[in-house]
Amino acid sequence: MEFLNGAVSSIVPLVTNTVFKHVAYPFTAGDNIRALESATRQLRALKEDVNTEITNAERKSGAPTNQAKEWLLQAETIEKEAEEIQQKYQQLCRCIWNISPNFCAIYKVSRTAAKMHVEVKSVCEKKATLEVITRMPPPLAQEMPISPSKSANLELTLHFIKDDVHNNIIGIWGMGGIGKTHLLEQIDNELSQDPRFKVVVIFETCSKECSEEKVQNKIIEKLGLSKSDSIEQKQSTIYNFLREKSFVLLLDDLWNRIDLKTIGIPNPMESVGKFKRKVVLTTRSTEVCGQMKVKKKIRLNVLNWDDAWCHFKEKVTDETINSDPLIQKYAVDIVKELGRLPLALITIGRAMHDKMDPREWEHDLKLLKQARLNDIEFSGSNQLVFQTLKFSYDNLKNDTLRQCFLHCSLWPEDYEIERDNLVQFWIGSGLIDEPTIQEAFDAGHSYIGRLQAVCLLEIGDDYNGSQWLRR
Repeated sequence: MEFLNGAVSSIVPLVTNTVFKHVAYPFTAGDNIRALESATRQLRALKEDVNTEITNAERKSGAPTNQAKEWLLQAETIEKEAEEIQQKYQQLCRCIWNISPNFCAIYKVSRTAAKMHVEVKSVCEKKATLEVITRMPPPLAQEMPISPSKSANLELTLHFIKDDVHNNIIGIWGMGGIGKTHLLEQIDNELSQDPRFKVVVIFETCSKECSEEKVQNKIIEKLGLSKSDSIEQKQSTIYNFLREKSFVLLLDDLWNRIDLKTIGIPNPMESVGKFKRKVVLTTRSTEVCGQMKVKKKIRLNVLNWDDAWCHFKEKVTDETINSDPLIQKYAVDIVKELGRLPLALITIGRAMHDKMDPREWEHDLKLLKQARLNDIEFSGSNQLVFQTLKFSYDNLKNDTLRQCFLHCSLWPEDYEIERDNLVQFWIGSGLIDEPTIQEAFDAGHSYIGRLQAVCLLEIGDDYNGSQWLRR
């Protein structure tokens, strides 16, 4: 009996407190709402601090952590929920002046506000331990010193071209508009003007419909060789001309494997004696690198912030950028919106060079955010950027792959997508139809690999032991 009396005496205060708290909710609604408003203002300020830190880091080639992205997403969601509760309370307050108080509705809003206040404070407290910026790894040691007047990619490719016989086929790959053709043109200029490196340099632009015979015709025309009708005769003509020469063959924009032997190119892997035989190709697909038996692959990525800003400012001119503080602000936002993609920076930079009114810049920035690039008026082909990027999409092997890529747009820009979640989403959307769930998952991961191979999806960071993706 004493035990029972003790248990009752300990439970009664708890029950009393709980009941009192619930009874008090309608009368403490104003206090709970004000506490929630204060916590929400604190959260908003912390969110702005995190975004500012990320912006400053991106200008120095830094990047936000997955933890920071997740925190910002959580903060954005809970901030909207808190604002909705505050709006409901204000609506109730307006109603109270006209009719008798609705204690049930006020109770619900007050109770929700009290719970939300605890959640908002919890998110605010997480900021104290939040690691916002990824610690960037130190740059990889280069195999040779990098000249300040040349890009690291140019120096690295030239090094591979000039070294021994082991790197005879070099592949430069990356998404459309990333600067592959420009890099190949720089290589052509460097080798053509370098008296220490006596080679025959052959620069050929391929295309999606490229064939061995088309390449043969271009090589024969550029080298001034005798023309013939049959592929075999052309092969013999080119081979006989190159077999006792050092040469570099530059193949731009390769979409499929071409047979170098059929063209008449002496086997680069059989370089002997004093002759150097090198082939440098550019492609959007790492699969083409494999088909061409590339020995050294160089992937081109988007520019770091400083280089992207210099690219854009050079095309716009300092006169325009510095003509108004608002223009400089909009210019920074435009460079961010263009994703630091060289072709886009150059094309849009040229479009903006004579626009001296900040309102024009604000308008064009809105068009970019709405993906209305064609509506930006400027001289030249306003289809250039879209055509370059869309070509990778159009070249996907089937409609299923195209639909899988388009479904990735349902995630926010630069959002990290977990691989398994993406595959599950494709399966649930009916894009993958296989007899068993395991086969469906295998097919989904195969699709991810194909999209990565043509630079339409990028590998993100490892997060909690699983690999994430970016679109």
